[in-house]
Amino acid sequence: MAITTIFSLPKSVKKFFDNNFERWLARRIPARQEHQLNSRNIMIYPTRFGLSYLSFVILVFLLGTNYQNNIILLFSYLLVSLFISVMLHSFYNFSQLRFYSMSQQQGFSEGTLYFPIQVIAKKTHFDINFYFTNALSGNQNQTITQCHEGSHEIKLPYQASSRGKHQVGRVTVFSEYSLGIFKSKSVLDFDHTALVYPKPKRLVAGQYQLSSQSEEPNTDTRQTVNIAGTDDFSELRSFVRGESRARTAWKQLAKGQGHFTKHYQEGQGQLQWLKLSEMPSNDIEEKLAYLSFLVIELSASNETFGLEIYTDTANNSANIAPNSGAIHQQDCLTALALY
Repeated sequence: MAITTIFSLPKSVKKFFDNNFERWLARRIPARQEHQLNSRNIMIYPTRFGLSYLSFVILVFLLGTNYQNNIILLFSYLLVSLFISVMLHSFYNFSQLRFYSMSQQQGFSEGTLYFPIQVIAKKTHFDINFYFTNALSGNQNQTITQCHEGSHEIKLPYQASSRGKHQVGRVTVFSEYSLGIFKSKSVLDFDHTALVYPKPKRLVAGQYQLSSQSEEPNTDTRQTVNIAGTDDFSELRSFVRGESRARTAWKQLAKGQGHFTKHYQEGQGQLQWLKLSEMPSNDIEEKLAYLSFLVIELSASNETFGLEIYTDTANNSANIAPNSGAIHQQDCLTALALY
């Protein structure tokens, strides 16, 4: 029991200091979309090389004192003055930088999301590095070797491991300029969140068909909706490479009006639904992956569909009503991510 307590004590002490440090950071550097580096949010401390340098200075000073050698003492004073000058120079290089970043990004699980950070400099800065403080994000550094006066942009990668809404955490910005003796650092909070959609999983042809609305449609849903088909002419669209030549609008092409293709639509009496309960799997994550694939496919063909992921009346309002378009696609994917 005593041995277990001894080995568990450092973890509890580390957790205590981490929690207190987070609370201090929340007061000192609160979450906002824009930050400017100054004496309030910059931390400077010696690197490993800096500590070795300082140890060497102390050793030289002790030797000079022991042998009462003024030349060695003057040399140690020179090294101390360089140490202090580099510290001031490090602060000058790191201060007055301004950062701006949008708080939320969207993407699919097992992929990489990129959070753009705009860097605004009023002077030239050197060796500015960025990474997400949270170790789970991969800690991939992005570096601006020479940040000239003006605006710059870097894209900080974040590994999206699972679906849902994740708090990405703080961004560590640091520099070891110059001579690598000191590390100037700031831990900024842009309130970054990652909305991660289920990774699409392809359905085999014939594995699933759109379902009609389960209940008797009311006066609003009884209206006929149009989906892509071959019955009635709908509109002319600009030709996209890969489309069938059979759809070419030859009359407009002959008149020199441009290369267009004809698109048709067919009437459909009932609204169509994607239902979580009808996905061909027993695993909920796999069902959501199938739905994610279907949402993308149907949106690409501009079809009208609804999304039913809750069957109980309490959460019925969270289902997505039939619609089409990019906004509808994002609403459906968001519902799948937050399910």
